[in-house]
Amino acid sequence: MDHQRGEFRHLLRRQRGERELVEHIVRTQGDSRSPAVAGVVQNTCRAVEDEFVDVVAEDPEYRGKRLFAVGPLNPLLDATPAHVEGQPRHECLEWLDKQARGSVLYVSFGTTSTLPSQQVAELAAALRDSKRRFLWVLRDADRGEVREEEESRHAELISELLKQTEGRGMVVTGWAPQLEILAHGATAAFMSHCGWNSTMESLSHGKPILAWPMHSNQPLVAELVCKYLEAGVLVRPWEKHGVVTPADAIREAVEKATDSDEGAAMQERAKEIRESIRASLAEGGSSRKDLDDFFAYITR
Repeated sequence: MDHQRGEFRHLLRRQRGERELVEHIVRTQGDSRSPAVAGVVQNTCRAVEDEFVDVVAEDPEYRGKRLFAVGPLNPLLDATPAHVEGQPRHECLEWLDKQARGSVLYVSFGTTSTLPSQQVAELAAALRDSKRRFLWVLRDADRGEVREEEESRHAELISELLKQTEGRGMVVTGWAPQLEILAHGATAAFMSHCGWNSTMESLSHGKPILAWPMHSNQPLVAELVCKYLEAGVLVRPWEKHGVVTPADAIREAVEKATDSDEGAAMQERAKEIRESIRASLAEGGSSRKDLDDFFAYITR
């Protein structure tokens, strides 16, 4: 594993360069070159990006500035959170309650990405043929003029898919409680665009990632998850982002992540990362210490 991580670091520096590594993999906030910037607060932790935090700290642009890795900033939920009487609960959670532990693939690509219709059809075919239980949040990228209650443009395809997968699939076309889904014991893995928030939410709840990067820093985050952390598998390499990924390739990635020895290793690795992340937030952990240091720094 250490040898592979060394190769990954070399690959990042060779392909992207030190500057892009600093700007994207650690997800700095604001313009650190400004004299007014005394430090950077990061939604990350050493359980995920230990060596890369050090890379930033050593960079000339950051010398003399404080770096506070205080993440993850998302809540850490229990696998079976207590239901509060009188508060509505999303129907997808009720559905997950009825599924076997570790049996469901969660599929969602965030609120800033829209799949072409042909790609949606290929993904639907892959889910149908994989025989894996799935919860698919299928929605177009959020736009101010579009209301969530509007009928999905994929309504006919969804209807046919649910008929073909009766009893083992659910599709949500509006908002879904992602944190609760990722925390749920029935959820086995997360097919994701690898946005940073989604990645941290998944890893902090011990779910491996089927990486499908679409834009921005997502290709590099996917590399981090799959090649460095070894907690995921690439569904579609970034080099092929301009073409439709066929159903067979998607299905193979699903089976690799959920029904193979390699998938079992990813599951265990994701659980290890979850425990390391939670330890970093506990008393004496690295994120807790950085948060305490941050408060001390701004109140001195």
